[in-house]
Amino acid sequence: MSHAESVDSREAILAAAQRLFVEKGYRGISMREIADAVGLTKAALYYHFRDKEQLFVAILESVLRELATLIERCRMSGPTCRDQIEAIVQQILMLPAERRASLRLASQELGNLDAGTRQQFVAHYHTQFIGRINSILADGIARGELKAIDATVATWTLLGMMYPYFQVAPVAGVIPSEKLAQQLLMIFFDGLQEKP
Repeated sequence: MSHAESVDSREAILAAAQRLFVEKGYRGISMREIADAVGLTKAALYYHFRDKEQLFVAILESVLRELATLIERCRMSGPTCRDQIEAIVQQILMLPAERRASLRLASQELGNLDAGTRQQFVAHYHTQFIGRINSILADGIARGELKAIDATVATWTLLGMMYPYFQVAPVAGVIPSEKLAQQLLMIFFDGLQEKP
């Protein structure tokens, strides 16, 4: 197998496995099903990934790299914390449904990983995703753009608001859109109370 074929096979495996993990969950699929979905033998699949856990972590790492790049690009989108957070929320909610659903995999399926792998991934998840958002909010607080609150609480509040939309099937029939992103951002930054 040439290097180019190997890279193409690996990418095809990751794409098929990601779709299957989103559809059926970690325990719901086997390496045989993934191999069949890609049109490879099981042996060829094991050439690229030693087991299902390594394959799953490779998918999560790919999602984290994409998010880290997205967040860093959004940090350059405007001078204020609000500009940057608005760009992040809009871009994440506008990801294709399968990519958004992959964000849920990290929280829903981590319990299936061995303790060491889970601990290592959680640390990486916090550095690449949670920590980057926390840093933007902490900077906004330090500059006086936001109320002096705990940036970690603000980060988890924002992510909690977005979390229901990190799935393929829309929550209560609401498909993520620019309008939805604007509503979430208004609630996050301005609250629900009508100003007198």
